[in-house]
Amino acid sequence: MGLTPMMQQYLKMHEQVPDCIMLFRVGDFFETFFDDALTASKVLEIALTGKQCGLDEPAPMCGVPHHAAEPYIAKLVERGYKVAVCEQMEDPSLAKGLVKREIIKVITPGTITSDGAIKAKENNYLASLYGGRGSIGLAYVDLTTGDFNTTEIPNTPEQNELMGEIGKIGPSEIIMSSSLFKQSKFVHQLKMRFNCMVSLYADQHYQLDSGKEVVKEQFHVFALDALGLKDHDEAVRASGALLDYIESSQKKVLTHINHISFYKTSEYMLLDLSTRRNLELTETLRHVEKRGSLLWVLDQTTTAMGGRMLRQWIEAPLIDRDKIEIRQQYVAELVDNPGVLQDFKMILGKIYDLERICGKISFGTVNPKDMLSLKQSVGMLPALRDCINSIQAPKLQQAFGQADDLEDIYQLIASGISDDAPFVLKDGGVIKTGYNQEIDEYREAQSKGKDWLKNLEGAEREKTGIKSLKVKYNRVFGYFIEVTKSNLDLVPEHYIRKQTLANSERFFTPELKEMETKILGAEQRLSQLEYQIFSDIREKIMAQIKRIQKRAHDVAFLDALYSLAAVAVSNHYVKPEIADDGVIEMYNSRHPVAEMLMDEGTFVSNDCLLDLAENRMMLITGPNMAGKSTYIRQVAVITLMAQIGSFVPADSAHIGICDRIFTRIGASDDLTTGQSTFMVEMSEVSNILKNATQHSLVILDEIGRGTSTFDGVSIAWAVAEYLSNPLTIGARTLFATHYHELTQLEDQQPGVKNLSIGLKETPEGVVFLRKIRHQPADQSYGIEVARLAGFPKIVTQRAKAILEELEAEAPVSSLYRKDPAFPENDNQIGFFTEMVPKNSKPEPENEMKPAEKEVLSQICEADLNSMTPIQALNLLSTLKTELTVPETES
Repeated sequence: MGLTPMMQQYLKMHEQVPDCIMLFRVGDFFETFFDDALTASKVLEIALTGKQCGLDEPAPMCGVPHHAAEPYIAKLVERGYKVAVCEQMEDPSLAKGLVKREIIKVITPGTITSDGAIKAKENNYLASLYGGRGSIGLAYVDLTTGDFNTTEIPNTPEQNELMGEIGKIGPSEIIMSSSLFKQSKFVHQLKMRFNCMVSLYADQHYQLDSGKEVVKEQFHVFALDALGLKDHDEAVRASGALLDYIESSQKKVLTHINHISFYKTSEYMLLDLSTRRNLELTETLRHVEKRGSLLWVLDQTTTAMGGRMLRQWIEAPLIDRDKIEIRQQYVAELVDNPGVLQDFKMILGKIYDLERICGKISFGTVNPKDMLSLKQSVGMLPALRDCINSIQAPKLQQAFGQADDLEDIYQLIASGISDDAPFVLKDGGVIKTGYNQEIDEYREAQSKGKDWLKNLEGAEREKTGIKSLKVKYNRVFGYFIEVTKSNLDLVPEHYIRKQTLANSERFFTPELKEMETKILGAEQRLSQLEYQIFSDIREKIMAQIKRIQKRAHDVAFLDALYSLAAVAVSNHYVKPEIADDGVIEMYNSRHPVAEMLMDEGTFVSNDCLLDLAENRMMLITGPNMAGKSTYIRQVAVITLMAQIGSFVPADSAHIGICDRIFTRIGASDDLTTGQSTFMVEMSEVSNILKNATQHSLVILDEIGRGTSTFDGVSIAWAVAEYLSNPLTIGARTLFATHYHELTQLEDQQPGVKNLSIGLKETPEGVVFLRKIRHQPADQSYGIEVARLAGFPKIVTQRAKAILEELEAEAPVSSLYRKDPAFPENDNQIGFFTEMVPKNSKPEPENEMKPAEKEVLSQICEADLNSMTPIQALNLLSTLKTELTVPETES
């Protein structure tokens, strides 16, 4: 037996998209067959059936209703599958033979556009990478908004800058050339770290000549100079391949993608992946959620567009002083007029997502309700303009006070689309009465026909005496007269039988048939006319899409400014002074997130001073839980806030612009690369030492803990020297550590200062005051922290006893000797010479017993930093036993 013609058509279509699950339109359903059906039934949790297709066994089959396919498609895409939609291209009732079908689009994580599948306040980026010899071309686009950007990034073995940039944009899908795709470790890291789809796109799509032509055609220019892409071949290759991929998957050229922005990564503050995670800019480190992040605090936007723009600002802080101050001034004008903020919120709250409505218009998926949303949004633009012009805000008025209010678009929709139009065009009633004479005539005929049918029912009841007689309609049989079987003897002779049912008979008359033709003809023609006129309105609006996108950008910008102003007013933030002098100075600064999560007024504020001379590095010692990590993070977060143009949580602040912020905080392994906790730490510190500049801000929290104490202290000391020394880097640095030995650096290294977190010892234990002091801590109070954490009393008491025994030994600092690199100080720890105690003498051979030597050896070899409390107790118990058991005679 051979396959049926329809299954032959199915397999031929599937050959075009072998890597996709293909939804094949059959009547009112999208069906899947064979392996696709087996996969879809499991993922979508729908019944698996079979279809006779000409083979010995039925083909596995499962399907979903075509009118409700979007959520099913979204679920497949979310699970990592590509979905191809194969649609009927003609009316099956009019088709001769097999219905013509075509693949109308391929849906992937980066090309999905349905509202339920993407987050309103987040961009859904599709990215393209081209690996050149010296640099990598990166291009990315949000198909729902048309936002298209491209840049070039140095091609290095570590790819740290590329990873940071991808972390900034967070693409859901990446296509790339073979030179990058063959780097399996790199591809694996992309998939694991960003949870995105990564696939090879053939090198033929990354050709320079074809890329140039595709880019020029899409953006309607004669030369790449007009787009700022001259001499940026890698960016052109990546952009050309991306546009080619979009057209091949969407089967059309999208008109709302009409602007490309080339930027240099050096135009913004560079933030690597570690810094983005550790500062919890858009999501928390532990729970990976918005609540508890900086974005959670700052996001008071009322539009989805504004939410996306604010997120972009946080992900890419500015480093140009003029640009920062301009944005600051906009925010300040709103802060200085707090009475207008509520009006702003009310107006902005009535504006829908204009950017994504433009995307729907371009895709041809805009519905009548979207049109009404566009009308309402455009209708609020004059009120927004008037609100700006009503206050003392010269900067805002200059930028937005005379903006285009899109009045012609408002009038077009208001005159053409009915105010109560349905979501679905085919439901009818979309075009407003009075807009088109022919539509009005058909509606009148339709209305009169229905009135005639209603009158017919009453008249026939009276003529025949059949009280239950009804005039009905269905899509299969049209209009008919229904009579119950108990009244069949009363049916007139001129009634013509149409259908017999169990309890009734259906009839028609020549008069009814004539009216049916008129009514149904009017309905069909009316539906066709409404579709045609709605499409005409859509095309007229599409011709003005750039104007709408411009105003959408303005609204998003104003909403993001409103959000920063509203947060500043409600949380008592101040306008920071922006400078190029390298000084970071804050008085009574607060962590913006921590204070929101605590009871009002309970957060303890602190000062900070960093500069490029006497205060380059602050070494912060003190116990865990005292607030060291919060303090160093808040300095970094406030600096970043200032550079996005935001007001900051402090009594006053002076921010010397930072080109980069680096962080090394916390301890965790990296399963994506198979690196241990200590290796991750060393890799991140290495990245800082290689890339930090004098204009960077470096935040270090406890480095060197994953190895022996001497190793850890040595590494931490050397790193501190390298960072603080202006001959190597001289970066502004906050360094929190438990290695008290490092406090000697204040006397050894110019620009290093000691800080600690204040505390108070009471009979009940230690009380952390959370206040920064300009002095080193004398101890770490780790046992006190263990007590606060709920350790059993017997464990903390034993720990105190052990600590007293250990402290009775020679201090660690006595093991270090003079380093010839710093001859001015005899106490400097030397890392590049043999570490031998000064004036040390060999121990007498018989001074320690063998058992004692063995115990001492075990203590020295033990990795105390990685031990759990139980493991430490077990070790102590073993050592105690070895010391107390009498030695046997040899």
